Amino acid sequence: MQNRKNEIVVVSLGPDDGSLMTLGACEIIRKAGRVILRTKQHGALQLPVFDGISFETLDSLYDEYEDFDELCDAAAEYLIRQALQGDLCYAVSDPVSDATVKKLIRSVPDTIQVRVLGGVSLSENVLAAVTAQGRTEQDNVHVYYAMTLGSRRVQMEPQVICEINDQILASDVKLWLSDLYEDDTEVVFFENAGAESPEGRRISLFELDRQPRYDHRTAVFVPEVDVLNRSRASYEDLVKIIAMLRSPDGCPWDRAQTYRTLRRYMIEEACEAADAMGTENPEKIADELGDVLLQVVLNAQIGADHREFTDRDVTSAITGKMIRRHEHVFGAAQANTPEAVTDVWESVKKQEHGEQSAYERIKELPELLPTLLKTQKMLKRESQSMGQKLDTDAARKQIFSVLSADTPLTEKNLARCLESLCLMAEAGGLDAESSLREHLSVRTEQLKTDPSPKEKAI
Repeated sequence: MQNRKNEIVVVSLGPDDGSLMTLGACEIIRKAGRVILRTKQHGALQLPVFDGISFETLDSLYDEYEDFDELCDAAAEYLIRQALQGDLCYAVSDPVSDATVKKLIRSVPDTIQVRVLGGVSLSENVLAAVTAQGRTEQDNVHVYYAMTLGSRRVQMEPQVICEINDQILASDVKLWLSDLYEDDTEVVFFENAGAESPEGRRISLFELDRQPRYDHRTAVFVPEVDVLNRSRASYEDLVKIIAMLRSPDGCPWDRAQTYRTLRRYMIEEACEAADAMGTENPEKIADELGDVLLQVVLNAQIGADHREFTDRDVTSAITGKMIRRHEHVFGAAQANTPEAVTDVWESVKKQEHGEQSAYERIKELPELLPTLLKTQKMLKRESQSMGQKLDTDAARKQIFSVLSADTPLTEKNLARCLESLCLMAEAGGLDAESSLREHLSVRTEQLKTDPSPKEKAI
């Protein structure tokens, strides 16, 4: 028979004055041999369940530690030390959001068991109040905590954001939401979401950081807004729009498209995006990249319509590839320079494809690649397959031979010279295609200021 583990039971005191504390939490506190509260600054301490019960709090840690993460570490360490001596009950406002509970769960040794009893949270109290106000957007609501938003991307969904502790945090929340929501979007602000029947005030989003009071009980309910009624959109919005256009009630042109009919548009949009990327116009780049993304999502929707693949297959494929080929980031490989990263990438790629001949690798190159770019890639793959370095000396000799006055300039000799130039570019880490394109762009601009042939004659 296994020895019984000592146990920490985490219970919820509820959002504010204890009126929403569950009977289960009261019973555990009443029967516990030892009770530790995160703080005594909670209205639940006025409840009869605490009459005659000896308890301690972690309030002294707030004076000892200025750094919040260090405070959570110290709280978890203290609880574990005490639990090694016997069972205890740890009471917090909301176990789901409490940082000390999260740290405890991550730190607890195998010799201690942690059990968490849920209760009524701030977000549930907000949703109850929103329901009472007659709002219907609370279906499938997502709950966030203001301190954790920085690592997330805002999505257009009904959501409750809790624990907006101060004006600075309120400003951060506003800016985060503004990535998709308009400034005049109506939200419901709860100064004290922990009250038994909290009252929310309808305000515009831009007013979120202009309220008279904030504390750990402050929350905001943000409704979903249809993409047709806002200027900002997410990837998921685009997927939804394309699905609507491909539906029976959508657009005849979009419904008629196939992978084959969209090929020319993919090429055109990619070229326009590449041109924009050569400029210093961020708005132009964003616009052209959007056109490329349209082609990706539209083709993915065609795949979904035919039950062949979906946009999730597209994102899963590229995400998996990026994880595998960045073994120096997500695995054990070492790469501290761009050159070393290229070696790792090629090594993983070789593992994926197995041993391939130079012919097999070159045949994988797209037929529609610009010729100079394709030539460079062909030379690189050929040398890699053979385990050889690019022979720049031979390339130089080839170029000089073609440029020699004794050598006739034929199409065959010209092709060899161009191939040698591409080899030199690849060996030097240059892009022959982009270099020539940039040169032609400069030459074109020069023609704007050069006199016309007629003016030269005069």
